[in-house]
Parts: sequence; structure tokens; C-alpha cells
Amino acid sequence: MKNEGSAPRRVRVERNIYRRASGVFEVGFKDGGGRQRWRTVNGGITAARALRDELLARRARREQVKAPSRLRFADAASAWLQGPVSDLRSATRDCYRNAVKQHLLKRFETRRLDTIVPDDLAELVRELRAEGLAESTIVIVLGVTNRIYRYSARRLGWSGTNPVLLMLPSERPKPSQDIKRRLFKAGELEQTVRAAEEPYRTLFTVAALTGARLSELLGLQWGNLRLTDPDDAEVEFAHQVDRRGALGPTKTDGSARTVPIPPELALILRAHHRRSMHVDPDDFVFATRTGRAFSQRNIGRALRRAQFNAKDGSGHPTFPLLHEIDERGEPLPVPRGALPSMHSFRHTVASRALLAGESIDEVAFLLGHRDANVTRAVYLRELSDARRRTMRRSRMAAEYAELLKAPGDVLE
Repeated sequence: MKNEGSAPRRVRVERNIYRRASGVFEVGFKDGGGRQRWRTVNGGITAARALRDELLARRARREQVKAPSRLRFADAASAWLQGPVSDLRSATRDCYRNAVKQHLLKRFETRRLDTIVPDDLAELVRELRAEGLAESTIVIVLGVTNRIYRYSARRLGWSGTNPVLLMLPSERPKPSQDIKRRLFKAGELEQTVRAAEEPYRTLFTVAALTGARLSELLGLQWGNLRLTDPDDAEVEFAHQVDRRGALGPTKTDGSARTVPIPPELALILRAHHRRSMHVDPDDFVFATRTGRAFSQRNIGRALRRAQFNAKDGSGHPTFPLLHEIDERGEPLPVPRGALPSMHSFRHTVASRALLAGESIDEVAFLLGHRDANVTRAVYLRELSDARRRTMRRSRMAAEYAELLKAPGDVLE
């Protein structure tokens, strides 16, 4: 259901011609069976009028108005990217275009849609897996393929069977087999933050307490912070900064939220405000000397430096892996997923909140998920596993209490 006040997906320009928010024209018409169809126009209003007149003339002659069965994958993908994808967020557009360009066109560019079968897609999954792609990435590639087929049937008049829907469960990617995201273990988060330099220490502290996405942290402006009364301080997450440094809306409508923060964090942010060169309401809280938002890549480097310098209470490296060297004295490469990333702050906040007894709904609000089902799918299984392990240990200790009472000389 469309939200009240939301902008329409397309607006009527003239008879049978509509324009999407991206400026792309579409022609709407009823086919021979009375079914509503849409055709994306590669061109301006003149091209739209020509296509409309052609389609209406063919319908008047009672000809079937639908795309030929020889529709090729490259043409369908191009129409989909220029159509609905053009209205999406820039990060989503880049993700979908990359899936088409890097993985799909090289395999199916000249193939007709009706010649691609489930076995072809099962082979695609195997090849991408062999190339080292994560299962979650393969899910995106397969999802893009599904969307192209659906768009072709809905907008291009293509009639045929979507091969994605016929794939067997055993042929599909399995995201549960991906490497689990590394959480901060006991003491690691605090030791990492203490080892960071400013302003990264403040940024990591906000991340550790709010669980905000990195893009949302970088999109914070001073006008989003209410720090006058530390006992009633709040942080409003209303924007995000993409990888190009452009400010835009949050990931979803549900991502926009105002999070209360403790007085201690409010004082830290006020001290950061005093040190900052750019402090107008529209200035970024975490800004470079020129006032631009920090890049995500620079934040990743700052996190790695902090992890390298972090030490535990005994003065030992918090992450010994970063100090290992080979026979030539060169640092050993760090395996993927072996160290916490910026997203680990978010993941750790959620896990700690759930283990502390916070409700799923409360954690969903904190993280800016559109609903609690997203939170439940991502975090609840991990929480359940942790609780089961704790309960199993307690049960074993109770059931075998006598057996575990070992003689004193054995325990020495």
C-alpha cells in the first residue's frame, strides 16, 4: 500500500504517456487480452509519442501487442536498469549495475530470455562460488536476474517462464554458509576505542553506543545533535553519506530515528564540537579540514590502526594477528573476517542488547531496521545459539556435579 503523501511512481504527461521520477518516459496501454502493459522509452517525448501511436495502431488492427519472444538478455537488462532501477538509491543502483556488468552480461548477453534455463543459473551459482564470491553476493546476482525477468514480463510484454523460480533449493546460494561477521570479544571494543586517535575515537564511541551504520555516522550534522542538556541528549539519524561522499536520505524510511544517548556521550560530543573547525548546523560532525564528510575507506584505515595499537590490561596486543610476520619480517596477510570491522560495532551493540534482555522491537528501533522481522532474521539465531550453549553448560554441570568433584591432587 502506498503511504499517504508519498510521490507517485509515475505522472501522466499526456494520453498513454507517463514520466517516472527519474525522467524516463513510459507508454501505458492495454494488450489484446485487456491486460495493462508498460513500455520503457529510450528517448524523449517525441520517441514516446511515436511508440504510443505505433502500439495503439497495432491494437486497433487487433494485432498482438507484446514483445517478440526473441528478446535478448542484454536488451531486457538495459531496459530494467534505465527503468525502475534509476529511481533507487545510488548505492543500490551501483550494486545492481555491477551484478549485471560483472557477472550476468559476460554469460548471457546475447542469449534470448526464453533460452536460459534453470540449469544455466545453477551453473552460474557454481561458477561464482568457485570465483570466491560470498554466498550473500551470489544471492544478489540471482535476485537481479529474477528482477530482470519479472520486469520483462510486466513491462516489456515478454511471455515465458522465469527460470529463477524453477531452481531447486540445492541449486540456490546458501547465505548461512557465509563467514560469520566477527564481533568484538570481551574487552576488545573498549581497548580498540581507547587506542584510537581523535576524531576517530569519538566516532567509534558513538558507533559503539548507538549501533548506527557507518554511512549514518558520516551523515551526522551538528543540527542532528541535541546536547544542551546532557541528561536529555539525543542524536537524530536523518541522513547518510554514500561512498562517493554525497549526502542523501537514510537507507529506508524506518532508518530515520532519534536515539537517546547517556550524558557521558553527550559530554564527549560537546568536547568534539569545541575541537571542530566546522560547527554550523549543516556542517558534518565528522568532517575533514575542508568540511567534507570522512570517506568510509579512511575510517576503515583508522580502525585498523587502532586495532594494531590496542593493548589489554597486561600490555599485550589485543589483536596478536596484526603483529605476526613472515620469515622476511613482512606482516602476514589478515584472513577475511578475522578482525572486527566497522559493521562489527553495530553487530556487537545488537547482540549485547539482546543478551541483556532488550526486546526485539527496541533493538530494531535502535538499529533503524524497517521492522523487527529484519532484526530477528539477522540476530536472533545467534542469540539463541548463545543461550543454548549457556544452558547446556549449566545442565551438564548440574547433572554431573558428583563426577566433576575431582580429587584435590587432580586439580593441582
